[in-house]
Amino acid sequence: MSFLASLLEVQDLDVAADAARKRSAELPEREALPQLAVKRAQGEASLAAAVAERAAMQTEEEEVGREVSQVARDIETAEVERYSGKRKNQDEAAEHAASQQRLRERQSELEDREMELLEEIEGVEARVSELESALAANSAETDNVGESIRKVEAEVAAELARLDTDRQGVIGNVPAPVAKAYERVRAQPQKGGRGAARLEDGRCGGCQIKLPSLEKTRMLAEPEDAVIQCPQCRRVLVR
Repeated sequence: MSFLASLLEVQDLDVAADAARKRSAELPEREALPQLAVKRAQGEASLAAAVAERAAMQTEEEEVGREVSQVARDIETAEVERYSGKRKNQDEAAEHAASQQRLRERQSELEDREMELLEEIEGVEARVSELESALAANSAETDNVGESIRKVEAEVAAELARLDTDRQGVIGNVPAPVAKAYERVRAQPQKGGRGAARLEDGRCGGCQIKLPSLEKTRMLAEPEDAVIQCPQCRRVLVR
């Protein structure tokens, strides 16, 4: 096998390696991870707000509960005093009755508020549970996506190792100046990872330019180990 044929084999291996790296880099799962991270951050913020809201409601409910208990004690104390045997005049009796009425109204208001708070707390707790479930699902999906990425990365790494081993077994057949010229052209973004091309029927297999007859004749007359490059795309030409 001539070194030029070996150069094309090296290029095939390099293109395959590029495709493997591209496969890993352009995995759809890589785009999914940032989206999942954004959703997780939003979910954590919503959960923190819901937990804080629940805590505030629970604090208010406890305060209302204590006030309800206090009003109930005040009513009981007033009733005990009423039946203690102490005589009250008409005005005192009327004031006592009015005071008790106000206390009972206050007690009713507080109990209504307490019930409202308990219902609101129940609603917030349901929201907290829903947000926690969503975060758990997000974590599971993130783990699955990460595992998919790691699996492909492992496959690509194994493929790249194999391709590199094959390349090392071939690149030694290519003279250093030719390999250097090939690598230089291959590194250019617009070359698509291809630094060599066949010269067939006087045409560059890379950029498809038709070489003038004199240029073609001159190239074909060069020694086998000479670095022949396309005058337009500069790819190493394999005669």
